[in-house]
Amino acid sequence: MHFKKRFLLLFLMISLRSVAQETIIQDLAADTYINKLVDTAMKNYPRLRTYQYRIEGAKANVSKTKASWLDALTVSYVYQPGTTTIDPVNPTTSYFKGLQAGVFLNVGTLIAKPAQIRQAKLETAVISSELDEYRVTLTTEVKKRYYLYLQRVAELKLQIRATTETGNSLKDFKFKFEKGEETFDSYNKVQIQYSEHQQTKIQAEANVFIAKADLEELLGTKLENVK
Repeated sequence: MHFKKRFLLLFLMISLRSVAQETIIQDLAADTYINKLVDTAMKNYPRLRTYQYRIEGAKANVSKTKASWLDALTVSYVYQPGTTTIDPVNPTTSYFKGLQAGVFLNVGTLIAKPAQIRQAKLETAVISSELDEYRVTLTTEVKKRYYLYLQRVAELKLQIRATTETGNSLKDFKFKFEKGEETFDSYNKVQIQYSEHQQTKIQAEANVFIAKADLEELLGTKLENVK
């Protein structure tokens, strides 16, 4: 019971000290740095380039549709060598020999053309709207992953401090145990606690690496390159 009280008091002191000193609020970067992270993602993230390509293709389709007004016109010609002759049986009938040309207008194609142009413009507007929406989504996701990264770093700092404090306590218990001032059971419990802190610290380190990788996935570059 004596050991449990002492160890509980020590653990509470470590925890309170860590909470008092560690907060991610003090580590939150200025808006200028967060904006740099967002701008980097906007330049490098592949999906945004895909939207840009789609918009360019849609604009090209608008231009192509506008230029297709001439599709409603058909030009044809017939060439018969020779000169114009008159049918001797029926003098009112003549045969024209030479080049004969004609222009035909497809009214249905002409009427449908404005609707096709509007449709092409609407497709361009829809893709542009989707791009704007994804920019908002990407901005939010970059911030969320950056804040999560800061959280993981803060958690790692807490675990490092807790492990260090428990390690110092272990040394103290070991010294007292060797002098016969502490029981082996008390000394062993501190060893177990120190081992648990070590394992938690390793997991916290892994969490930092994972959070950093998730953020860099959106940035398209190492976090250290954004300055």
